[in-house]
Amino acid sequence: MMKTKEAELTSAVLLYAIRCVAEGDYAALRQMQMGDREIDEMKRIGIRDLYNAGSLRSHCVSIQLNRDVFWSMIRYMRAQTETDDSLQELIDQDAPFELVRNFYGLSTREYTRRRKSGTGLTNAGRPQEPTDEEVDRLWDVWETIEGRDANGRLSTPARYLQLSEELNIPLRSIWLLTERWIRTDAELARVRQRTG
Repeated sequence: MMKTKEAELTSAVLLYAIRCVAEGDYAALRQMQMGDREIDEMKRIGIRDLYNAGSLRSHCVSIQLNRDVFWSMIRYMRAQTETDDSLQELIDQDAPFELVRNFYGLSTREYTRRRKSGTGLTNAGRPQEPTDEEVDRLWDVWETIEGRDANGRLSTPARYLQLSEELNIPLRSIWLLTERWIRTDAELARVRQRTG
């Protein structure tokens, strides 16, 4: 049986209503203009009833667009897509797990899954030590960067990518070195505080 678009709409609304009943969300059902009789009937709808709804050629809903909510949803979906694209770009550029976790809170499992889908990535783990020339170039730039966060890191992952591209130094090396320098600065600050 091929479902009509009306049947798909009706099935989706019925499933939503059944879920509202199961969760006790009667306010949502009232917003849909359902009365007590309709709510009682929702409690009795079974799988076979939903299957039979697939042959309907009309629907029983009146749809009205809430523009404010619609545009909020569009902004949210686009922001999520941009975040996902940025995350994937980091992983494609061989970002270390710690960098990705710091900015996106990604689990090791998800990080590994995403890395496996990429190509040409190094083995996860400790990055190769940068050359002395890379260390010097990065240090010269790192000392001049303003607008770091409270921990001394760059404020966005895009800034790490930009730094990697500008200096032609692998992202893993940049993270390794800058984290090392941040830890050293923090340790020196603690020593100064103690000796005060």
